[in-house]
Amino acid sequence: MQADRRSALWRLGAGLLAVAGVLGAGAASGQGQFPSKTVRLVVPYPAGGATDVLARAIADGLGKAWSRPVVVENRPGASSMIGSEAVARAEPDGHTALLTITTLVQAPSLYTKPPVDPVKDFAAVSELGTTNLVFAVHNSVPATSLKEFIELVRAKPRQFSYGSYGTGSSGHLYGEIFKESAKLDMVHVSYKGEAPELNDLLGGQVPAAIISVMGAKPHNASGRLRALAVTGGSRSPQLPDVPTFREAGVAGMDGLGWFGLFLPAATPRAIVDKYSADVNRILTQPEIRKRMNEMGIVLTGSTPDAFAQTVQADYVRWGKVIRTNNIRLD
Repeated sequence: MQADRRSALWRLGAGLLAVAGVLGAGAASGQGQFPSKTVRLVVPYPAGGATDVLARAIADGLGKAWSRPVVVENRPGASSMIGSEAVARAEPDGHTALLTITTLVQAPSLYTKPPVDPVKDFAAVSELGTTNLVFAVHNSVPATSLKEFIELVRAKPRQFSYGSYGTGSSGHLYGEIFKESAKLDMVHVSYKGEAPELNDLLGGQVPAAIISVMGAKPHNASGRLRALAVTGGSRSPQLPDVPTFREAGVAGMDGLGWFGLFLPAATPRAIVDKYSADVNRILTQPEIRKRMNEMGIVLTGSTPDAFAQTVQADYVRWGKVIRTNNIRLD
């Protein structure tokens, strides 16, 4: 019994020494103090959009959990690459993070010399949520279903155009997949953001466009626009009567746009895990879920490893689409 007791005490002491060693190493590297100052949450888009709204909800939750200020810093430009590069080059101590969307894995393939590599330059923390995109037409277009629209365009090649909220954006890339899958000859019209795109769609200057759920919902309800299909493997909770592209007979449009949180690549795993755990708790809060759902965002949450796999797969997927269609930003 005495021998067993001494052995148990020895194992306990060894374990405590190991923990002390880890904590000591963490303190020496700054981990033990995290967060030790204001945390910057960089959003590579202007203030006011869905990404910014989600970022401010996350920042507020983390600030309360950590008893430290977490401030949102909007750094738009270059198809989100300006803000993304700023985080990739930041000190990997957890005090600078990036909250962005699927553009992170699309934009690098649009440049000859991309400023960041979404896999090598970042540590994936968590997928925050997903959203569908909507293919909508002006109410003057004589098509009440995606099948009717396809037949209309096939009968009049190159007489129809579709809008997207930017060259190389998800709207543009999905539009090209749609054209190829349905064998359509349509002209792409690129806008600098969804606001001017939506204005022209409502005015009939462009007959069709791929837009956000938030942009489509009120105008679909009023009848000014007609939502014909949504991307993703399931329907949007905000547009439950609108079929997915697959339900409407078009393959290749099953992906969802995601919102995600990232840190610089060399950030210690302990800090990555802390972010992930705390953010995932915030995402379960009913008031945040309700607010985001009203914007067409379904909050998800994930582990760092699961999200890293999503990032890797989407980087490969979108890179192939961009190269196949020779889409460039430089």
